[in-house]
Amino acid sequence: MFIDKAGIDDARVDGNVVAVCVGLTMKDEAVRTYAAEKLVTWKRAQDCVCDHLERDGSWDLAVLRGLDEAEDDERVGCVATLLDKASLPDRPGLARALAPFRAPAVKARLKAAAKSDADVAVRAEAIAVLRPDKDEEARALLVAALADPDAQIRAAAATALAGLVDTAPQLAAAMADTDPGVRSAALASLRTVKGFAFADVACKALAEDSDPAVRAAAALSMKGSKDEALGTCLREHMMKPEDSGEVRAAMLTALRATPGKTAADTLCEAIPFWTKSYVGDGPVEKMGNADIVGAHNDRDFERSYECTEKALKAGGYSCWQRGYLAEYFREFGGKVGVPRCGGGTTVSNEITF
Repeated sequence: MFIDKAGIDDARVDGNVVAVCVGLTMKDEAVRTYAAEKLVTWKRAQDCVCDHLERDGSWDLAVLRGLDEAEDDERVGCVATLLDKASLPDRPGLARALAPFRAPAVKARLKAAAKSDADVAVRAEAIAVLRPDKDEEARALLVAALADPDAQIRAAAATALAGLVDTAPQLAAAMADTDPGVRSAALASLRTVKGFAFADVACKALAEDSDPAVRAAAALSMKGSKDEALGTCLREHMMKPEDSGEVRAAMLTALRATPGKTAADTLCEAIPFWTKSYVGDGPVEKMGNADIVGAHNDRDFERSYECTEKALKAGGYSCWQRGYLAEYFREFGGKVGVPRCGGGTTVSNEITF
């Protein structure tokens, strides 16, 4: 038997539950979702709905989408039992699909999965979809998960606690976690907590964290911020040696997208230091994340000529480093010779324009 949305509407008017139920078996996902939406309003259609939660050996996302707004267990409580079936594929995805459900039984099953599911990936996904801002039990579960033996669980909990003022102390403590993924997750969540002294945590992470990925995350967390403390922090670190290209790229990205004079001045003033520290012997196009002149031009092109000229006059560069600056200066309208470099010798401070 075939039925489409129009047929479902006609059957609904006629009170033909059996015909609407056929919609749950159609190949068209939109039809299955539509049929589920209509059936969930009928108490006598409960068995039909519960019998069609699975399709081709898996759970049926199309049907689940049609059921998620139902608020009572009588109609959709059976959905919760899907997570009990270890044989179903992609149980983490199933936990994610159950997140919008309002029925108490489904919400309770997700909490149970978050707390103790045998599959760590399922636990992590269930943790990620909890709503601790509206549920004290969920909040307590997440805080407890920050001490879980598994780093994936700790990171998921740190992410799920974003924006909650009363859990900021626990998130700040997670910045000392042994796993860099957990530290990065805690950092991202702390950035969303209103009134928290985020600059203190972010600056410490940028300056001291042993993992480049965390230092890069700290730099990127400052992107676009109007907080002067964060601007000062970036400025200070830009003038210190940084051996990670990932972190250098993150700092340039953050400064490119940060408003205010401090960010523009930082890029301008750091050109000589970066050129001498990170531009090696080789063509300009190979310098990648050391391209501070390009970053400054993206952020403050009106001063590109001025800042590059000032950097050139500082002198003390290798041939390749001077060539890097000279190429940009010519692009900005300056008149200066570009050296041909075969080695890495240092040239005189005297620059002829």
